[in-house]
Amino acid sequence: MLSSLNGCVGVSTQPFLWQDETVELVWPPPPDEPRISYLRSLVGPQDFKAKDRTSGVLDWFLGERQKELPLLSPFAVATSQSGLVWVADNGSRMLYRFDLNRKKVDYFQEFAGIRLFSPSGVAVDEASRRVFLADAESQRIFVLDFEGNYLESWGPAGGFKRPAGLALDSAGRLYVADVMGESVYVFNVDGSLAKKVQSRLSPDGRFRKPLNVALGPNDEVLVLDAISFTIEVQDAQGVLLSTIGQPGDSAGYFARPKGLAVDRAGHVFVSDAAFDNIQVFDLAGNLLMFFGGGGGQPGRFNLPAGLFVDYDDRLFVADSYNHRVQVFKLLH
Repeated sequence: MLSSLNGCVGVSTQPFLWQDETVELVWPPPPDEPRISYLRSLVGPQDFKAKDRTSGVLDWFLGERQKELPLLSPFAVATSQSGLVWVADNGSRMLYRFDLNRKKVDYFQEFAGIRLFSPSGVAVDEASRRVFLADAESQRIFVLDFEGNYLESWGPAGGFKRPAGLALDSAGRLYVADVMGESVYVFNVDGSLAKKVQSRLSPDGRFRKPLNVALGPNDEVLVLDAISFTIEVQDAQGVLLSTIGQPGDSAGYFARPKGLAVDRAGHVFVSDAAFDNIQVFDLAGNLLMFFGGGGGQPGRFNLPAGLFVDYDDRLFVADSYNHRVQVFKLLH
């Protein structure tokens, strides 16, 4: 059974605008050539309201059915080419669907009679029009259609222990980082288990706390291990290519890495919840740049988590404690 609450359809009839015309931010700043620019933030149904209207959010902590629910603590984000932005929110324990074309937000609370408790990862398969949602507490991967209807659940024979980051390769296979299971599982398009990715750095082949996973332009597999503060980069055949990062308190190092994404040019984006920034590397592990810092202004972060790069080279950042998803343009 699908449990959903309808969001508020925006009153504006104008096309959705990616660029916030009131903010002009680029990184690095002049006189260097800009590589990243700020576009806007997504916070909830109020994104689609006319500027002279107020949203009037109800107090949902009292259990009232709301029409407008802002993001509370977004943890993961993914998009489709059809203008849908999916956000897994730990604070509200819901999956949000921002429909940019229809200017509305929908919320999903449970699937197959199971209430979401800790939505921790989301991935979108454009070819099959399916959405994959990891819930760490219920230890499941929910498979949905683009309308948010429940299709089925996936998992290994022994079950997950705490699934988190999700990613898809060029063949549509789903990669699942199981944090407490110390494993990265790979599922075929029909949900059957294809294999497990083995660590090439540990003697037993197990990851310690694999929090996130991403795929490179040539199906390189990148696994973020939160205990070793390292991203392991393997080719599609499992050969170790490089490592990115190590423990430290300066640029090029990690203190609390959370999110991971790779663009088509092979740039690796890593969010760090201790530094409140985004670091950018190449696949060889060289630091290219970083941006951000603590704060609530545009381009600043408060516990950044999940990352996603879409087909139009937009970088989405789940800015958890700022209750928003920030969107940036990658300028190649």
